[in-house]
Amino acid sequence: MINKKVLIVVFIILGIGLLTIHSYKNNSNKEIGKYLADKGYSQKEILKVYTEFGKLPLVSTTVIFQDEVNARYFYRKENGRIYQYSCAPLRGVDPEFKYKHEEKY
Repeated sequence: MINKKVLIVVFIILGIGLLTIHSYKNNSNKEIGKYLADKGYSQKEILKVYTEFGKLPLVSTTVIFQDEVNARYFYRKENGRIYQYSCAPLRGVDPEFKYKHEEKY
C-alpha cells in the first residue's frame, strides 16, 4: 500500500505545478493584453485572449478580435519581445481570407 506521506507529497507537487501553469497563463494573457493596448487596441475590441502550451518549448497566446470572430491571431514572447507570429481562420483553411489585424514587418 502506498504510504500516506508519499501520496500527500505527490498531491502537493501536482498542486504547485498546476498553480504555476495557471499563473504563467494569466501572466502571459496580461502581457499580450498590454502589448495590444500599447498598439492602440481597447479592451472592447478584443473578444478573447488565451494562452496554450504546444510542443515544448512553444507557448502561444491566441487573440480573437470583436470585429473578426472567424480569425485567430497568435502571439508569443521570446527574449523579452512580444510579436505576432501567425494568423489563421477559426475553422478550415481559406487562402483568400484577409486578416484585418495582421501585423506587417
